Amino acid sequence: MSQYLYTQLAQLLRHKIANGQLHVFSKLPSIRDMCRLHNVSKSTVLSAYAQLEAEGLIEARAKSGYYVTKPQNCLKKPDISKPDSAPRLISSTQVIVDMMRRGAAFDLLPNSKTDPYNEQLRHALTKTLRNQNSSEQLYYDQPQGNSFLRTQLAYCINHGAGQVSEDDVIITNGCQHSLLLALMATTEPNDVVAIESPGFYGALQLLEALGRKVLEIPSSSDQGISLDALKLASNHWDIKALIVSPSFATPTGSCMSEAQKEQLLGLAERQNFVIIEDDIYAELHYDMQRPRTIYSYDTKGFVILCSSLSKILSRDLRIGWILSSRYHQQILALKIATSMSNSVSQQQGVALFIANGGLDKHLKLRRAQLKKQKEQLQALIINQLPMAKSASQPKGGMVVWLELDSQINTLTLYHQAREIGLTITPGSLFSAQDTYQHYLRLSFAHPWTDARQQAFKQLAKLVHQY
Repeated sequence: MSQYLYTQLAQLLRHKIANGQLHVFSKLPSIRDMCRLHNVSKSTVLSAYAQLEAEGLIEARAKSGYYVTKPQNCLKKPDISKPDSAPRLISSTQVIVDMMRRGAAFDLLPNSKTDPYNEQLRHALTKTLRNQNSSEQLYYDQPQGNSFLRTQLAYCINHGAGQVSEDDVIITNGCQHSLLLALMATTEPNDVVAIESPGFYGALQLLEALGRKVLEIPSSSDQGISLDALKLASNHWDIKALIVSPSFATPTGSCMSEAQKEQLLGLAERQNFVIIEDDIYAELHYDMQRPRTIYSYDTKGFVILCSSLSKILSRDLRIGWILSSRYHQQILALKIATSMSNSVSQQQGVALFIANGGLDKHLKLRRAQLKKQKEQLQALIINQLPMAKSASQPKGGMVVWLELDSQINTLTLYHQAREIGLTITPGSLFSAQDTYQHYLRLSFAHPWTDARQQAFKQLAKLVHQY
């Protein structure tokens, strides 16, 4: 009978782990609590826990208790993409506008209750605003941006193995603004701009608005853009610029090796195109070392570095930056033409926050949090979406690229999810072609609260209905 009891108890816990009631890294009840809850003996609970531990579902931690482990099995990674290899003008979808209106690009459950966020940043911003003098309120800031902030950002940029100074940095209104300035400085209407496929939909929007032709290059979810495919394309087409995210690109989370970055730079030099490097996710690495920027290898002015604080600190802070040794003056003139200047008080507050160690402390916690939330999402996918075909396995960033059955149209799924208060990001947004229709970009930027886990189960139910 005792064997039956511990087997029955183990099966009960196994079921709770499988359906997400006990999520990844959650702590199991103590042995004493389990005895009381299920009216069984200590030996029965220990035997049940031992069985689950042998199966790799839970682990014992010294002087702490038993915890759910991450799943041992996982989906295969997506195959390398196969976009059409011809440049084209593009048109975007209203879905992006709808997502931005709802403020939900990275949250399955928009408008959900969140915990207080980064009090140290609030204090720095408030202190700066309180101490602002009349001249700072009445006059524009210098076009290049606040000197104190540029000094602090140069320190951050040099984490990517760069050797930049404050004079190299131009402050922008976010990374999207930086990409806009880079494209305006380096290309003309109808020029061909290459982009990894699937690629950032914000870059595709810019190319549409500027009347540039997009050339999608095959990419893998592991190491990003295919250099062989890019080389072949550059032999057939007059590529003026390449937009690339070498570190934890959205939507796949891919990360190029250092050797690939050097090879890419060499190809750009030989074929004479500019690399517009979107470095916005690089600080969200889960390993000890931040990936190097392609910009840090560049000695001839072929790379323009773009980034911002929106993904690593706060989306409300429209503070980005752009660096280019070759196009510096041209970009500065374009910055004045497109936005004049930036908020003085906000720049000073962020600079104070960085100088006092706030950003380093925040990033250390944020990386650990994102890694945990990624593993929880992977467990949810395995447990709730067994019909999924593949999923990327990023080592940084905040997104997973999920492949569903080829008959599922995730744009249709978007509208169905919207009706029940959920927001997903359909794969078709990440290409100018009719492809990735059965893919989803899922984000783990927010904690997997009970409400978000229930939202994921609702999403899984919609997928099941297909």
